[in-house]
Amino acid sequence: MYRLRVLDDAIRRQRTVREAEMMHSARGAGVRSPHLYFVDPRGAAIVMEYIEGERMKDAVDGGSPKKVAGMFRRLGLAAARLHSAGIMHGDLTTANVILGGREITLLDFGLSSHTTRVEDHAVDLRLIKETIVGAHPGFSALALDALHEGYSSEAGPGRSKAVFTQLKGIERRGRYARVV
Repeated sequence: MYRLRVLDDAIRRQRTVREAEMMHSARGAGVRSPHLYFVDPRGAAIVMEYIEGERMKDAVDGGSPKKVAGMFRRLGLAAARLHSAGIMHGDLTTANVILGGREITLLDFGLSSHTTRVEDHAVDLRLIKETIVGAHPGFSALALDALHEGYSSEAGPGRSKAVFTQLKGIERRGRYARVV
């Protein structure tokens, strides 16, 4: 262990409680996430609903263009709902999305936070963009267009323009490799 046990325990308790709160907040924003059955801050454990379905990461490469576009449209809509409710997911990747029929469920809110900053919301979209281009290059143009479409349809033209403009600014800073 690289931290004092008392400090490590306190951090794990805080993170467990925050993750549970963020999942609850996401549901309140209209974004499907697992139901929580039990939260044990002392043991740093969360017992939650098992979500039946396929990880989006696995479904994309075997999907038809129409199916993939639908997935990313729904993901864009979910991201916009989170952002409209002042939530940054923090780890928005296709590995953290479960597809169950036509529904998507977002997982892993461990890096989530409450924020209304356009910069933070653009960072969320930057990560999903990196994931799309890196893990799903054959569908990147289609997926990015569908993500943008879904996001814009929920966030509205003003908010979506602000977030996507900020995303371009983040990409120009040079901290990140150029992604199409």
